[in-house]
Formats: sequence, structure tokens, C-alpha cells
Amino acid sequence: MKEPQSNRSMKWMGIAMIACCAIPIAGALFLGGGLGVLFGRSTQPIPNSATPQARITAVNSAVTLEPANNWRENNHVHGLSVDSQNPQIIYVATHNGLLKRTETGEWFWVGKQRADYMGFTADPTNPNRFYASGHPPTGGNLGFQISENQGESWTPVSLPGVDFHAMTIAPSSPTVFYGFPASGAEGLHLSRDGGKTWTKPRMAGLTAMPFDLVVDPNNSEHVYATTRTGVYESSNAGDDWVLIPSTQTAPILGLTLQKNDNDVTMIGYRFLQSAPGLYQSQDNGKSWEKLWTDTQGVIVKIAAVPRNPKMLYAVNENNTVFQSQDGGRTWAALS
Repeated sequence: MKEPQSNRSMKWMGIAMIACCAIPIAGALFLGGGLGVLFGRSTQPIPNSATPQARITAVNSAVTLEPANNWRENNHVHGLSVDSQNPQIIYVATHNGLLKRTETGEWFWVGKQRADYMGFTADPTNPNRFYASGHPPTGGNLGFQISENQGESWTPVSLPGVDFHAMTIAPSSPTVFYGFPASGAEGLHLSRDGGKTWTKPRMAGLTAMPFDLVVDPNNSEHVYATTRTGVYESSNAGDDWVLIPSTQTAPILGLTLQKNDNDVTMIGYRFLQSAPGLYQSQDNGKSWEKLWTDTQGVIVKIAAVPRNPKMLYAVNENNTVFQSQDGGRTWAALS
């Protein structure tokens, strides 16, 4: 039986709430800009985070960890990252704070700050370094922040008053960031110096507000935006965008890019009316192969393991966390 249009609209409205949290529904689904006041560059100093290191020892003995057995209650997920040195450890950014799942399967709240981390990403070259945006528990916006100690404490970097709801780091050049704010500023933002200063790409052709931004692991200029109207692609750092045709009638949520040598596979939750679920594309979105449909809800975040092309993590709208060890073909729910 064909799903009524009203039901499909309600599903998108629910996902918009998860993906964008405090954005008004109409803005989450239909706006591509006009979200706040313009801003100038920040002059606040930050620690030097520009130099990748071959191997950095994780600092975890001083991190405050509080048991989080019931973290799924009255909560939703905004970000998902894998520890760059230990793929059995993941970090989950939520409405109620940052979580760590240890290699033994235990969940902990991380650090002293319980912010609503709307934007979150981990540095792929440094297991101690995280970046975030969102809302503090006292209200307002966090701007763009950095943690050099696995989320124990945070330092403002730039853009005070800005709230990035879509934010990502370039794996091949971890001083490059893309962000799209819900308030405090307008439109797409690009930083090439670790978030110290930002410019605004031309954004020609991007006609819908992104749920997520994802950067090609081989090319920091090549970026994707998942939206209600499909996946858009830019090959020149966000200046010009084109819609990937196959995603116009079956939009993608929870997109990740899985690197295997020089090849990149797109994996995302596809809103295909006949069979929604997790799909992969090995030809940049021209065609899609079904991987998994028993997702127990919409997959809102997916994370690939940098040095293991077969390993993936995913989180659905009900806060169930899954792991795959065969490239996304089979999955196990994690406690």
C-alpha cells in the first residue's frame, strides 16, 4: 500500500527535529539561509592545532568519566566519531552531553561540560582533539570550540554566538572545516586554519539547508551536503553545488564516506519509498546497492573507521547503536 503523503511528511518532520533539534521545523526543512545575523572573523587565540602528528599518545587518565547507563532516555544523537587509535572506542555527541563507549562496552558521560553538542567532530590525526558547537546548558550558543583533552574541557576558538548544526572536518587536511549554522550567522562557512578564521563560499546551487556535511577523505575541496531535497556535491570547496540526481526522489541521511586506498564508497540511509534502509554507492551516487533494511528506525548518523574499510558504526533515531565488521552488510546492536 502506498504510504500517504502526510505520513511521509511527518517522518521528515521527526527526522528534522533529531537532525536540527532547536531549529523551527519550517526552517529545518525548507530554508537554505537567512538564519541569523552576519558576523566578522574572530580574533580569539587558540592552541596550535595545525600540525598533524604521526602518532599521538591518548591522554585519558585525567578525563572525568561518569557512568551513563541510561543515556538513551530523553535524549537524541547529533554526532558520532570513532577513536583514531582504537576502533573499539566511539564518541557520541548528544542533546545532553558527550558520551564515550569504551572497548569493554561501558558508556560514560565525558568531561565537565554537559552541552547540547549540535555540531561535533574528532580530529582524525589526534585522539585527544575534538571540535564542537551547539548550546551550553545555561542557554545561548557555544560558537566553535576545541578540546585538547578528549572532551574534559573546552576552549572557545572563534565565532562566539554561532551555532553550527552541520559541521565537519576534512580527513586529508584536518585544519579544513565546513560548517552550516542554525543561528548567529548565515550560510555555509569554510575555515582553512583550524577554525581560527572563516570565509563564506559562494554556495551557488545549494538550495536547501544541510542536515549534514561530509568531506571526501582524499580531497578537502570535495564536499557533500545531505538535505531534504537530496545530496548536493561541490568540487570547489563549497562555491558551486550540483544535485546528485539519484537522491532527488530518495534523499540520503546519515551519509559517510568509506575510504579504501584511493577508492571512496558512499554509505547512507536512503529514503527509498519501496525499501528504505542503508545503501552504498561506488560510483559517486549514480547507482545504489542495498545493504541493510532492518535498521529498527531511521539511521541518523554513520561513522567509518579510518584504517579499517570493513568497520562501521551507526545510530538510529531511537538511539540504538550498531556496529558492522563487513562493510555494512550485517550489523549487531551494541548494548
